[in-house]
Amino acid sequence: MKKTLFLTLLFVASLTASAQQFFDARGLTYRNPAVNWVEEKMESMNLEQRIAQLMIVRVPLNMNDKQAKEFSEQMNGYGVGGVCFFVGTAERQVPMTRRFQKDARIPLFVSIDGEWGLGMRLKDLYSFPRNAAFGQLTPDADSIAYRMGEEIGRQCREMGIHINFAPVVDVNSNPKNPVIGTRSYGNDPERVSQLGIMFSLGQQSQGVMAVAKHFPGHGDTDADSHLELPVIKHSRAHLDSIELYPFRRLIGAGVGGIMVAHLQVNALDSLHPTSLSPIVVDGLLHKQLGFNGIIITDGLDMKGVTNTYGLGRGELAALLAGNDILLLPPDVPQAIETIKTAAVQNDSIRALIDYHCRRVLHAKYRYVVPFLDDEIRVPGKEHETVCKNITADLNLNIDRRIDTIVERAIGEGAMPGCQILVMHHGRVVAERCYGRLSYDPTSEPVTPQTIYDLASLTKVTATTLAVMHLVDHNQVNINDKLSRYLPYLKNTDKENITLKQALSHCAGLKAFDALWQQTSDRDSILRLVAASELRPDNNYCYSDFGFMLLADLVEKVSGLPLDRYVNKYFYQPMGLTHTLFNPQSNPSASDTLSIAPTEIDSLRGLICGSVHDPNAYAMGGVSGHAGLFSNAREVALLMQMLLNGGELDGHRYLKQKTVETFTRRHFEKHGNRRALGFDKQLLVPAKNAQTSHIASQASFGHTGFTGTMLWVDPEYDLVYVFLSNRVHPSASPNKLAQLNVRTDIQSILYQIIQAN
Repeated sequence: MKKTLFLTLLFVASLTASAQQFFDARGLTYRNPAVNWVEEKMESMNLEQRIAQLMIVRVPLNMNDKQAKEFSEQMNGYGVGGVCFFVGTAERQVPMTRRFQKDARIPLFVSIDGEWGLGMRLKDLYSFPRNAAFGQLTPDADSIAYRMGEEIGRQCREMGIHINFAPVVDVNSNPKNPVIGTRSYGNDPERVSQLGIMFSLGQQSQGVMAVAKHFPGHGDTDADSHLELPVIKHSRAHLDSIELYPFRRLIGAGVGGIMVAHLQVNALDSLHPTSLSPIVVDGLLHKQLGFNGIIITDGLDMKGVTNTYGLGRGELAALLAGNDILLLPPDVPQAIETIKTAAVQNDSIRALIDYHCRRVLHAKYRYVVPFLDDEIRVPGKEHETVCKNITADLNLNIDRRIDTIVERAIGEGAMPGCQILVMHHGRVVAERCYGRLSYDPTSEPVTPQTIYDLASLTKVTATTLAVMHLVDHNQVNINDKLSRYLPYLKNTDKENITLKQALSHCAGLKAFDALWQQTSDRDSILRLVAASELRPDNNYCYSDFGFMLLADLVEKVSGLPLDRYVNKYFYQPMGLTHTLFNPQSNPSASDTLSIAPTEIDSLRGLICGSVHDPNAYAMGGVSGHAGLFSNAREVALLMQMLLNGGELDGHRYLKQKTVETFTRRHFEKHGNRRALGFDKQLLVPAKNAQTSHIASQASFGHTGFTGTMLWVDPEYDLVYVFLSNRVHPSASPNKLAQLNVRTDIQSILYQIIQAN
């Protein structure tokens, strides 16, 4: 019983030749497809070919067609397990890959060493920044490393490549290291581990084996194993906590392969290089760390091996140490002959060859066989666009100019803290929180969950959305008169104002009036708006009054007040839990939400959790021009929905035509830059304006008095949200605007995107 269970477990792990069959309930035997395929190939090979299956050979540079044909015939004559490409072009590599694979009796492992993309080796493809740049990512942006691995894997798959020898997970702890340096994610084992995991998962999601290297850790050396054998003098305890830590983490995450370096690590084995050491490879990596994936030597043509081991002895030692794949043997026939001679003399070596050959074949069944019928082709230009977008997102996240701007603003008292969130191509690529809720050093730090008074962003994150939804359902038309729905406007000078005019700030309404000083009743304030003086022209004049009326229109038409309407049709379906009016008076929110305070008012005291705008406060905290609270993450989702043409996560909230109608100008002939509800780029862009001068004419957004801003740019597929409480403790002076903080940051975003 124990023996049968043992054999079954070995088979599932693809570890030994003994586990070739399962037993059904009746005691009848059968093989699964992988075992069938592996055993069929094993039976077709003689000893020399089984040895050759363990080898991946270097493809010579600059071969013409005749030389490529001769190389293919020679290598496939030996029966080698795979090839590795280095310098060249994708245009040249693709036909060679087709030829090599066509000539092979057993499908080849095609491999490449593309740590920062296939452009590292193929000059006509894209190169990402090196790992050191990704090492600057904050943990919340690690998905960018996943996307890099995913895209490299996608390109490998198109080119018929099954193994990419990446990622490097060496901890770069020695500044004198001549060979690792920027190839490493950095000197923090935890960050190296996490980024390596993300890259590996991304690459393997495309069916391409990731190979973590260089085990047991090449980061603290001052010699290059291409030229000599580096020596690492650390204790085992040090190795466990630094060098080995990333490999242990990647093994747990399911990395497909691990490459063993040529190092002298005396704490592990003082007699052999790590790549040729049974203590390191079989003992430490396989048995102690539990790695059951494919173990690959570093290049056996490197002088870290060849200076001491010649005439195939390095390959034999690597096999005996426990490696599955012997990478880049300098003399293939000599290596085969040396290993064959040893196998003929020792049956255990013969069994070892079969054991590793089966492991390699099982890996081929997973990584090669499912894709044999796929077309092998040069990746198209669309891949370069994806790569550039990933690089732009990386640079957006790690650019420290934004930190400098924000830190200066906080230092000069322009705001106590802020949130910044950037979405590019539908993904959050930068989410940063700075400072505290107030200038008190003991106050809470700003977090992604902190909510801010959005001020006039309410106009587009609540009122405009509600009107758009009513238009979608044919309950109102933008050319309708407000008085059709608001009877108290009839027989006034505002009787003929249309929704379109109110949304575009060209209805002749006053910019502002302290109505709260005359009454504290919502209906009374609306009557004061109706009775207010109308300007003699309909030229553009930014006004809160139109949006007060529009919010009342939403309620009159739908039967729901504005806050309940947008919650029902937008916030709740989107799962927005931090977007609400009157958080301080909301029992379920006031005790759990972190709320940034606004002004210290002479009448109201410290304002925190109730709307800062006095007219909105007098109206009960819910108005069309102000009152909404939220965080950058949820505001960005609302804007991403608009950028997507009214859809988010498979749910349609608005018709695309409606979104297009509301985000374009309707009174441009009159010099009005505004869309319906949304602000737009200036007709003639200028620096130090309400938005970056680089923003496109297709872009739209809004700013808010409390120090908030949102901006959407379809031409760049970009959403930018900036939230702060710059009015704390006093709204005056407006240092945030004086320092041009919001738009300077926005300009940096555009500059980074344009540079990639």
